[in-house]
Amino acid sequence: MSNEIWVFSMNGEWRQADDPLASHRHLDDWEKERRAAGYSSWADFPKQDMTPLRLEIYRGQDAGPMPLFLINVSTHSFYETVYADSVPALMELLARWVPAVQGAAVSDLLGQMEENDVVRTLPRRLGSK
Repeated sequence: MSNEIWVFSMNGEWRQADDPLASHRHLDDWEKERRAAGYSSWADFPKQDMTPLRLEIYRGQDAGPMPLFLINVSTHSFYETVYADSVPALMELLARWVPAVQGAAVSDLLGQMEENDVVRTLPRRLGSK
């Protein structure tokens, strides 16, 4: 596993840096590595686990050389980790990425509705003729 990560900065640019979890790799469990590095759960977009794409956000310590936020971009079976160096950088990243997450959630919901014939039977359920 690489010891370099991608960090989104306040000026809207990506840079590479040393992985703050690298010194905790001996724990052999990502959750333990994250906690040992000082990152705790902060937010999820969306909250529901069953969406096809989501963002899991963890906040680190205020002081130190580590990026303040760790962000997992997760699918049903895989995740990639990136970082944001500050609250403004995180908010800029969310402004760019949350629409894709919402679009994936809506598309998945519509697909489930279609598979279960909800769309076809909706007019009848709403009382339309």
